[in-house]
Amino acid sequence: MNFWNEQRIKEALPDARTYNFPPDWSSPGLIIWHENFIKNATVLIRRQGEARGLLPESIPKLINDISALMCTDSKEYFKYNKPVIEIRGNSGYALISMARYIRKNFKGKTIAVTGSSGKSTTTKIIFDILSKNFPVSSNQNKANTTWGISWNMTCFDINSAYWVIETSLGGGMSKNTAIVKPDYAIITNIAPVHLTNTMKLKDIAEEKSRIFNSMKVGASTILWKETEYFDLLKEAAEYKGLKVITYGESDDADIKVVCGNEYSFTIDGKTYYLGEEPVAKHIMFDMAAALAIVKEENLDINEALNYLKNFKTLAGRGEVCELEIDYNKKIKLIDESYNANPLSMKFAILGFKTLFPDENKVLILGDMAELGQDTEKYHIELADTIYKIRPKNVLLCGHNMKNLYETIKGKCICKYFDTVEELNMNIINELDDKDCVMIKSSHSSKLYTTVKELKKAGV
Repeated sequence: MNFWNEQRIKEALPDARTYNFPPDWSSPGLIIWHENFIKNATVLIRRQGEARGLLPESIPKLINDISALMCTDSKEYFKYNKPVIEIRGNSGYALISMARYIRKNFKGKTIAVTGSSGKSTTTKIIFDILSKNFPVSSNQNKANTTWGISWNMTCFDINSAYWVIETSLGGGMSKNTAIVKPDYAIITNIAPVHLTNTMKLKDIAEEKSRIFNSMKVGASTILWKETEYFDLLKEAAEYKGLKVITYGESDDADIKVVCGNEYSFTIDGKTYYLGEEPVAKHIMFDMAAALAIVKEENLDINEALNYLKNFKTLAGRGEVCELEIDYNKKIKLIDESYNANPLSMKFAILGFKTLFPDENKVLILGDMAELGQDTEKYHIELADTIYKIRPKNVLLCGHNMKNLYETIKGKCICKYFDTVEELNMNIINELDDKDCVMIKSSHSSKLYTTVKELKKAGV
């Protein structure tokens, strides 16, 4: 059943005017980008000078599947003979107001997932586990800023038992948590990312901790025990009266992760075995965060474990595929190209060795973005992690990776490319049959195009 009707639109947006609404009108939510279009949705039309909403010229080809039009100038859109919602001022205010309204009416529980890395994977794991037995809604499409969270929430199923919401710093954590109002807040880790030249890592931890601001006393936070600034996060949570649940390799973690000859989780003194097949440690941590939800909600841990045994990583975040890139070259490709920071880069490189200990490993690494004044240092420090896995070859790309190249050349086989275009032109010739290739970089480095190039070359 669609949540939105004319009465609820008026309650959410008391300053808006509505026109041409039939008595039985309803809508599944508000859409602000054409790539995420949902049939019979209400669409926000972009006003000149704003970045949110569908372009006016895109409306005619979608009009038959549009339920209503939201705009700042109603007269221009009466011609489509559709219900019209005329809003005043900034369209972002209307979007957030609708998200807050549906959250106020939601009777289930919200789980907010934030952190410097692992957010999307953790969100996906939790969503998949919970949706085995409950209706669940989630923003699993990278839309984790204030605007992305808000339009996703307007489209969530009001009858879900859980909403699982990935939450970034985009738009400000205080604003995002005020919209989501989490019952559970997971902070996967704190790492150098989104830094300016005047910011320090502690600033990131403090900003992430603001996810607690709109949580009720007695709600829960789930924290990685070994993260940077754990004590700061724990103290902030306790100050708000939250229950703190921990996971990690520490003996005193509420959910202890064990990696080595076997892979397991210890919960309330009982060991749950995942199996002997290698699992990257950072994925084990993401799984542990999800198991904390399972434990706190008194759900079946063994049932959750059965899902985790078959979990497949996401595209751009560890997805593994086999490609025949030439008639005599078959490779394995590990796609970690969605994003990177010093912590996730280290996790991915060491996980590469864990998953493929005996393969001919080729690392393709691009720049890590938004690392602030220590950018050069963070790139150079990757050298020690690279040496640990003894790669067959290292291909580096980007301005900042030049510093790493100057550090490791002569100590391992490596090559440097100024641009991703140059790398892509030569990539097939740089790889041999039976190579195992991992690609990792920040999204802005565009090494995702290298992934596309290799997949396109498949025969």
